[in-house]
Amino acid sequence: MMSDVFVIGAGCSVPYGFPTGAMLMQKLKNFDYGTKFPRKNYSDGDIFLVDLYQEHFGYSSTDNKIEYQSEYAMVLPYPEHEKLYNQLMGAIVLPFSQSVRNSMMVSTDEFLKNRLGQKQNEQADFGKRLIAYEILKAEQASRLGNIDWIQHLLSRIDQQSNWEEILKQTLFLTFNYDRVLEYCIFLYLTSDKQYSDADAHAFIKDMKIFHVNGFIGPLEKIPFGAVENGKYQEIAKGMETVWEKRQNRNESEKEKYQDFLKNAERVYFMGFSYIPDNLESIGIPRGAEIIRNAKVYATAMGLSPQNRLRISTYLDLKDFEKRNEAEEMPEIEVRRTPFMTDIMYRQEYEKQERVAKKQIRSRRIRYENRILKDASAVDLILDYYTLP
Repeated sequence: MMSDVFVIGAGCSVPYGFPTGAMLMQKLKNFDYGTKFPRKNYSDGDIFLVDLYQEHFGYSSTDNKIEYQSEYAMVLPYPEHEKLYNQLMGAIVLPFSQSVRNSMMVSTDEFLKNRLGQKQNEQADFGKRLIAYEILKAEQASRLGNIDWIQHLLSRIDQQSNWEEILKQTLFLTFNYDRVLEYCIFLYLTSDKQYSDADAHAFIKDMKIFHVNGFIGPLEKIPFGAVENGKYQEIAKGMETVWEKRQNRNESEKEKYQDFLKNAERVYFMGFSYIPDNLESIGIPRGAEIIRNAKVYATAMGLSPQNRLRISTYLDLKDFEKRNEAEEMPEIEVRRTPFMTDIMYRQEYEKQERVAKKQIRSRRIRYENRILKDASAVDLILDYYTLP
Protein backbone atom coordinates (compact mmCIF):
# COMPACT_ATOMS: atom_id res chain seq x y z
CA MET A 1 0.00 0.00 0.00
CA MET A 2 1.18 3.48 -0.89
CA SER A 3 2.13 5.75 1.96
CA ASP A 4 1.26 9.25 0.73
CA VAL A 5 0.93 12.50 2.66
CA PHE A 6 -0.65 15.65 1.20
CA VAL A 7 0.11 18.96 2.93
CA ILE A 8 -2.59 21.33 1.69
CA GLY A 9 -2.72 25.12 1.88
CA ALA A 10 -5.22 27.81 0.88
CA GLY A 11 -4.01 27.77 -2.73
CA CYS A 12 -5.78 24.43 -3.17
CA SER A 13 -9.16 26.00 -2.38
CA VAL A 14 -8.72 29.12 -4.54
CA PRO A 15 -9.84 27.40 -7.80
CA TYR A 16 -13.15 26.67 -6.10
CA GLY A 17 -13.78 30.29 -5.10
CA PHE A 18 -12.19 30.40 -1.65
CA PRO A 19 -9.85 33.18 -0.45
CA THR A 20 -6.19 32.84 0.48
CA GLY A 21 -5.07 34.05 3.91
CA ALA A 22 -4.19 37.46 2.45
CA MET A 23 -7.49 37.69 0.55
CA LEU A 24 -9.41 36.77 3.70
CA MET A 25 -7.54 39.47 5.61
CA GLN A 26 -8.61 41.99 2.96
CA LYS A 27 -12.21 40.85 3.35
CA LEU A 28 -12.03 41.57 7.09
CA LYS A 29 -10.61 45.02 6.38
CA ASN A 30 -13.44 45.82 3.94
CA PHE A 31 -16.23 44.25 6.01
CA ASP A 32 -19.25 46.40 6.97
CA TYR A 33 -19.23 46.16 10.77
CA GLY A 34 -22.22 48.47 11.24
CA THR A 35 -22.77 51.01 14.01
CA LYS A 36 -24.52 51.26 17.36
CA PHE A 37 -28.22 51.95 17.88
CA PRO A 38 -30.32 54.04 17.60
CA ARG A 39 -30.15 54.26 13.80
CA LYS A 40 -32.53 55.31 11.10
CA ASN A 41 -31.97 52.37 8.77
CA TYR A 42 -31.45 48.63 9.17
CA SER A 43 -29.15 46.78 6.83
CA ASP A 44 -27.37 43.49 6.21
CA GLY A 45 -24.74 44.73 8.66
CA ASP A 46 -27.28 44.15 11.44
CA ILE A 47 -27.98 40.57 10.41
CA PHE A 48 -24.49 39.12 10.65
CA LEU A 49 -24.06 39.88 14.38
CA VAL A 50 -27.35 38.17 15.24
CA ASP A 51 -26.12 35.01 13.52
CA LEU A 52 -22.61 35.17 15.00
CA TYR A 53 -23.96 35.52 18.57
CA GLN A 54 -27.17 33.54 18.28
CA GLU A 55 -26.56 32.01 21.72
CA HIS A 56 -27.16 35.51 23.17
CA PHE A 57 -29.96 36.74 20.92
CA GLY A 58 -31.89 33.46 20.92
CA TYR A 59 -32.91 33.55 17.26
CA SER A 60 -31.33 33.78 13.81
CA SER A 61 -31.68 36.29 11.02
CA THR A 62 -33.62 33.61 9.11
CA ASP A 63 -36.22 33.44 11.91
CA ASN A 64 -36.51 37.21 11.77
CA LYS A 65 -36.93 37.33 7.98
CA ILE A 66 -39.71 34.73 8.16
CA GLU A 67 -41.51 36.63 10.92
CA TYR A 68 -41.33 40.03 9.23
CA GLN A 69 -41.65 38.79 5.63
CA SER A 70 -38.79 41.00 4.50
CA GLU A 71 -35.24 40.41 3.29
CA TYR A 72 -33.84 43.12 5.56
CA ALA A 73 -36.53 43.24 8.20
CA MET A 74 -36.02 44.82 11.60
CA VAL A 75 -33.50 42.39 13.05
CA LEU A 76 -33.61 43.68 16.61
CA PRO A 77 -37.28 44.24 17.50
CA TYR A 78 -36.87 44.39 21.28
CA PRO A 79 -35.11 47.06 23.40
CA GLU A 80 -33.14 44.44 25.36
CA HIS A 81 -31.67 43.18 22.10
CA GLU A 82 -30.59 46.67 21.12
CA LYS A 83 -28.80 46.99 24.45
CA LEU A 84 -27.01 43.67 23.93
CA TYR A 85 -26.18 44.64 20.36
CA ASN A 86 -24.63 47.92 21.49
CA GLN A 87 -22.62 46.17 24.19
CA LEU A 88 -21.14 43.76 21.63
CA MET A 89 -20.45 46.61 19.21
CA GLY A 90 -18.78 48.83 21.80
CA ALA A 91 -16.72 46.22 23.61
CA ILE A 92 -15.70 43.89 20.77
CA VAL A 93 -16.82 44.61 17.22
CA LEU A 94 -15.84 48.25 16.69
CA PRO A 95 -12.43 47.89 18.44
CA PHE A 96 -11.81 44.79 16.31
CA SER A 97 -12.76 46.61 13.10
CA GLN A 98 -10.34 49.44 13.88
CA SER A 99 -7.55 47.00 14.74
CA VAL A 100 -7.93 44.87 11.64
CA ARG A 101 -8.11 47.89 9.32
CA ASN A 102 -4.92 49.33 10.80
CA SER A 103 -3.11 45.99 11.01
CA MET A 104 0.12 45.46 9.09
CA MET A 105 -0.29 41.67 9.13
CA VAL A 106 -0.73 39.86 5.82
CA SER A 107 -2.93 36.96 6.90
CA THR A 108 -5.78 36.44 9.36
CA ASP A 109 -3.80 33.82 11.31
CA GLU A 110 -0.97 36.29 11.88
CA PHE A 111 -3.47 38.95 12.94
CA LEU A 112 -5.15 36.60 15.44
CA LYS A 113 -1.77 35.60 16.84
CA ASN A 114 -1.45 39.08 18.34
CA ARG A 115 -4.91 38.84 19.96
CA LEU A 116 -4.33 35.79 22.10
CA GLY A 117 -3.59 37.73 25.29
CA GLN A 118 -6.03 37.58 28.18
CA LYS A 119 -7.38 41.09 27.51
CA GLN A 120 -8.09 40.41 23.83
CA ASN A 121 -9.56 36.90 23.95
CA GLU A 122 -13.00 38.26 23.08
CA GLN A 123 -11.57 39.94 19.98
CA ALA A 124 -9.86 36.70 18.95
CA ASP A 125 -13.14 34.84 19.49
CA PHE A 126 -15.04 37.39 17.39
CA GLY A 127 -12.35 37.20 14.69
CA LYS A 128 -12.75 33.44 14.48
CA ARG A 129 -16.53 33.73 14.29
CA LEU A 130 -16.21 36.28 11.50
CA ILE A 131 -13.67 34.15 9.61
CA ALA A 132 -16.03 31.16 9.90
CA TYR A 133 -18.86 33.39 8.62
CA GLU A 134 -16.80 34.37 5.56
CA ILE A 135 -15.68 30.78 4.93
CA LEU A 136 -19.27 29.50 5.08
CA LYS A 137 -20.33 32.26 2.67
CA ALA A 138 -17.53 31.11 0.36
CA GLU A 139 -18.75 27.51 0.69
CA GLN A 140 -22.26 28.67 -0.17
CA ALA A 141 -21.03 30.44 -3.31
CA SER A 142 -18.26 27.95 -4.17
CA ARG A 143 -17.59 26.96 -7.77
CA LEU A 144 -17.54 23.18 -7.39
CA GLY A 145 -18.55 22.87 -11.04
CA ASN A 146 -15.00 23.93 -11.90
CA ILE A 147 -12.93 20.88 -12.75
CA ASP A 148 -9.66 21.22 -10.87
CA TRP A 149 -7.24 19.17 -8.79
CA ILE A 150 -9.76 17.43 -6.49
CA GLN A 151 -11.81 16.16 -9.44
CA HIS A 152 -8.64 14.98 -11.18
CA LEU A 153 -7.48 13.31 -7.97
CA LEU A 154 -10.75 11.45 -7.46
CA SER A 155 -11.01 10.54 -11.13
CA ARG A 156 -7.57 8.91 -11.03
CA ILE A 157 -8.31 7.13 -7.78
CA ASP A 158 -11.56 5.85 -9.27
CA GLN A 159 -9.55 3.98 -11.91
CA GLN A 160 -8.05 1.79 -9.20
CA SER A 161 -9.91 -1.32 -8.03
CA ASN A 162 -8.90 -0.60 -4.42
CA TRP A 163 -10.02 3.04 -4.51
CA GLU A 164 -11.59 2.83 -1.03
CA GLU A 165 -8.36 1.58 0.49
CA ILE A 166 -6.32 4.27 -1.28
CA LEU A 167 -8.56 7.06 0.03
CA LYS A 168 -8.54 5.73 3.57
CA GLN A 169 -4.77 5.19 3.64
CA THR A 170 -3.83 8.61 2.24
CA LEU A 171 -3.10 11.31 4.83
CA PHE A 172 -4.31 14.87 4.23
CA LEU A 173 -2.87 17.59 6.47
CA THR A 174 -4.81 20.72 5.59
CA PHE A 175 -4.34 24.22 6.98
CA ASN A 176 -7.72 25.30 5.58
CA TYR A 177 -10.83 26.00 7.64
CA ASP A 178 -13.14 25.08 4.73
CA ARG A 179 -14.43 21.58 3.95
CA VAL A 180 -14.18 21.66 0.15
CA LEU A 181 -12.06 18.49 0.08
CA GLU A 182 -14.52 16.59 2.28
CA TYR A 183 -17.51 17.89 0.35
CA CYS A 184 -16.06 16.88 -3.03
CA ILE A 185 -15.37 13.40 -1.62
CA PHE A 186 -18.94 13.36 -0.26
CA LEU A 187 -20.30 14.19 -3.73
CA TYR A 188 -18.04 11.55 -5.28
CA LEU A 189 -19.32 8.90 -2.87
CA THR A 190 -23.01 9.81 -3.15
CA SER A 191 -23.12 10.65 -6.87
CA ASP A 192 -20.52 8.36 -8.44
CA LYS A 193 -20.51 5.46 -5.98
CA GLN A 194 -24.19 5.64 -4.96
CA TYR A 195 -23.43 5.75 -1.24
CA SER A 196 -26.18 6.94 1.08
CA ASP A 197 -25.51 10.27 2.82
CA ALA A 198 -24.98 8.49 6.14
CA ASP A 199 -22.54 5.97 4.65
CA ALA A 200 -20.64 8.76 2.88
CA HIS A 201 -20.27 10.73 6.13
CA ALA A 202 -19.08 7.57 7.90
CA PHE A 203 -16.52 6.90 5.14
CA ILE A 204 -15.12 10.44 5.36
CA LYS A 205 -14.94 10.13 9.14
CA ASP A 206 -12.73 7.05 8.68
CA MET A 207 -10.37 8.92 6.35
CA LYS A 208 -7.15 10.53 7.57
CA ILE A 209 -8.09 14.19 7.01
CA PHE A 210 -6.65 16.47 9.68
CA HIS A 211 -7.33 20.22 9.85
CA VAL A 212 -4.19 21.51 11.56
CA ASN A 213 -5.76 24.84 12.57
CA GLY A 214 -9.18 23.38 13.28
CA PHE A 215 -12.12 23.88 10.91
CA ILE A 216 -15.79 24.72 10.58
CA GLY A 217 -16.86 21.24 11.68
CA PRO A 218 -18.03 17.90 10.25
CA LEU A 219 -20.42 18.14 7.30
CA GLU A 220 -23.12 16.12 9.05
CA LYS A 221 -23.06 18.61 11.94
CA ILE A 222 -22.73 21.86 10.00
CA PRO A 223 -23.84 21.44 6.36
CA PHE A 224 -21.66 22.83 3.58
CA GLY A 225 -22.32 26.57 3.24
CA ALA A 226 -24.74 26.76 6.21
CA VAL A 227 -24.15 30.43 7.03
CA GLU A 228 -27.12 30.76 9.39
CA ASN A 229 -26.26 27.73 11.53
CA GLY A 230 -26.38 29.23 15.02
CA LYS A 231 -23.22 27.42 16.15
CA TYR A 232 -20.52 30.07 15.75
CA GLN A 233 -19.57 29.90 19.42
CA GLU A 234 -18.83 26.19 19.03
CA ILE A 235 -17.07 26.70 15.69
CA ALA A 236 -14.77 29.38 17.13
CA LYS A 237 -13.70 27.03 19.93
CA GLY A 238 -12.69 24.45 17.32
CA MET A 239 -10.49 26.91 15.39
CA GLU A 240 -7.13 26.73 17.16
CA THR A 241 -4.19 28.34 15.37
CA VAL A 242 -0.67 26.93 15.55
CA TRP A 243 0.29 29.74 17.93
CA GLU A 244 -2.52 28.86 20.33
CA LYS A 245 -1.44 25.23 20.36
CA ARG A 246 2.10 26.31 21.13
CA GLN A 247 0.87 28.64 23.87
CA ASN A 248 -1.23 25.81 25.35
CA ARG A 249 1.73 23.43 25.01
CA ASN A 250 -0.40 21.01 23.01
CA GLU A 251 2.17 18.76 21.32
CA SER A 252 0.04 15.61 20.97
CA GLU A 253 -1.21 16.43 17.46
CA LYS A 254 2.28 17.40 16.31
CA GLU A 255 3.66 14.06 17.49
CA LYS A 256 0.87 12.24 15.65
CA TYR A 257 1.69 14.05 12.40
CA GLN A 258 5.39 13.28 12.85
CA ASP A 259 4.63 9.56 13.09
CA PHE A 260 2.83 9.72 9.75
CA LEU A 261 5.60 11.75 8.10
CA LYS A 262 8.35 9.42 9.33
CA ASN A 263 6.70 6.51 7.52
CA ALA A 264 5.70 8.40 4.38
CA GLU A 265 7.01 7.22 1.03
CA ARG A 266 5.89 10.40 -0.74
CA VAL A 267 5.02 13.85 0.55
CA TYR A 268 3.18 16.40 -1.61
CA PHE A 269 2.99 20.10 -0.69
CA MET A 270 0.16 21.75 -2.63
CA GLY A 271 -1.08 25.35 -2.55
CA PHE A 272 0.99 25.86 0.58
CA SER A 273 2.68 29.08 1.77
CA TYR A 274 5.51 27.29 3.66
CA ILE A 275 5.36 29.57 6.71
CA PRO A 276 8.00 28.11 9.09
CA ASP A 277 5.56 28.15 12.04
CA ASN A 278 3.11 26.06 10.01
CA LEU A 279 5.79 23.58 8.98
CA GLU A 280 6.98 23.24 12.56
CA SER A 281 3.39 22.70 13.73
CA ILE A 282 3.25 19.43 11.76
CA GLY A 283 6.70 18.36 12.93
CA ILE A 284 8.90 19.53 10.05
CA PRO A 285 11.74 21.69 11.43
CA ARG A 286 14.38 23.45 9.31
CA GLY A 287 16.28 20.89 7.25
CA ALA A 288 13.24 18.60 7.08
CA GLU A 289 15.21 15.61 8.33
CA ILE A 290 11.96 13.83 9.22
CA ILE A 291 11.00 13.47 5.53
CA ARG A 292 14.51 12.79 4.28
CA ASN A 293 13.63 9.22 3.26
CA ALA A 294 10.47 10.27 1.41
CA LYS A 295 10.14 11.52 -2.14
CA VAL A 296 9.02 15.12 -1.84
CA TYR A 297 7.07 17.15 -4.41
CA ALA A 298 6.19 20.78 -3.77
CA THR A 299 4.25 23.36 -5.76
CA ALA A 300 5.16 27.04 -5.58
CA MET A 301 2.88 28.63 -8.14
CA GLY A 302 2.93 32.42 -7.91
CA LEU A 303 5.78 32.57 -5.39
CA SER A 304 8.79 34.76 -6.08
CA PRO A 305 12.28 33.32 -6.75
CA GLN A 306 13.36 34.61 -3.31
CA ASN A 307 10.49 32.76 -1.63
CA ARG A 308 11.25 29.58 -3.54
CA LEU A 309 14.87 29.84 -2.46
CA ARG A 310 13.77 30.28 1.16
CA ILE A 311 11.49 27.25 0.89
CA SER A 312 14.06 25.06 -0.83
CA THR A 313 16.60 25.95 1.88
CA TYR A 314 14.18 25.18 4.71
CA LEU A 315 13.08 21.87 3.22
CA ASP A 316 16.50 21.09 1.73
CA LEU A 317 15.02 20.81 -1.77
CA LYS A 318 16.19 21.94 -5.18
CA ASP A 319 14.47 24.93 -6.75
CA PHE A 320 13.36 23.68 -10.16
CA GLU A 321 12.85 26.49 -12.65
CA LYS A 322 11.99 24.64 -15.86
CA ARG A 323 8.54 23.58 -16.93
CA ASN A 324 7.91 19.94 -16.09
CA GLU A 325 5.66 17.86 -18.28
CA ALA A 326 4.95 14.19 -17.70
CA GLU A 327 6.95 12.19 -20.23
CA GLU A 328 5.05 10.24 -22.86
CA MET A 329 5.62 6.56 -23.53
CA PRO A 330 7.83 6.24 -26.64
CA GLU A 331 6.52 4.28 -29.61
CA ILE A 332 7.78 0.71 -29.52
CA GLU A 333 8.74 -0.98 -32.78
CA VAL A 334 9.53 -4.67 -33.01
CA ARG A 335 10.95 -5.93 -36.29
CA ARG A 336 9.34 -9.26 -37.14
CA THR A 337 11.79 -11.83 -38.51
CA PRO A 338 10.71 -14.67 -40.84
CA PHE A 339 10.80 -17.30 -38.06
CA MET A 340 9.27 -15.15 -35.30
CA THR A 341 6.02 -16.53 -33.89
CA ASP A 342 3.28 -14.38 -32.40
CA ILE A 343 4.35 -15.45 -28.91
CA MET A 344 7.97 -14.51 -29.61
CA TYR A 345 6.81 -11.17 -31.06
CA ARG A 346 4.76 -10.44 -27.95
CA GLN A 347 7.62 -11.38 -25.64
CA GLU A 348 10.00 -9.04 -27.48
CA TYR A 349 7.43 -6.24 -27.40
CA GLU A 350 6.93 -6.62 -23.64
CA LYS A 351 10.69 -6.69 -23.11
CA GLN A 352 11.15 -3.38 -24.96
CA GLU A 353 8.15 -1.92 -23.14
CA ARG A 354 9.71 -2.76 -19.75
CA VAL A 355 12.98 -1.12 -20.82
CA ALA A 356 11.13 2.02 -21.96
CA LYS A 357 9.18 2.28 -18.68
CA LYS A 358 12.37 1.84 -16.69
CA GLN A 359 14.02 4.66 -18.63
CA ILE A 360 11.03 6.95 -17.99
CA ARG A 361 11.12 6.19 -14.26
CA SER A 362 14.84 6.85 -14.09
CA ARG A 363 14.38 10.18 -15.86
CA ARG A 364 11.50 11.05 -13.52
CA ILE A 365 13.90 10.98 -10.59
CA ARG A 366 14.94 14.50 -11.53
CA TYR A 367 11.46 15.74 -10.54
CA GLU A 368 11.78 14.41 -7.00
CA ASN A 369 12.74 16.66 -4.10
CA ARG A 370 12.24 19.80 -6.13
CA ILE A 371 9.92 22.79 -6.06
CA LEU A 372 7.81 22.94 -9.20
CA LYS A 373 6.58 26.44 -9.82
CA ASP A 374 3.94 26.10 -12.53
CA ALA A 375 0.56 24.44 -13.01
CA SER A 376 2.06 21.29 -14.54
CA ALA A 377 3.40 20.49 -11.07
CA VAL A 378 -0.09 19.58 -9.84
CA ASP A 379 -0.63 17.21 -12.76
CA LEU A 380 2.76 15.63 -12.13
CA ILE A 381 1.93 15.14 -8.44
CA LEU A 382 -1.33 13.40 -9.30
CA ASP A 383 0.55 11.18 -11.76
CA TYR A 384 2.93 10.09 -9.04
CA TYR A 385 0.14 9.62 -6.51
CA THR A 386 -1.67 7.11 -8.70
CA LEU A 387 1.48 5.50 -10.13
CA PRO A 388 1.24 1.72 -9.57
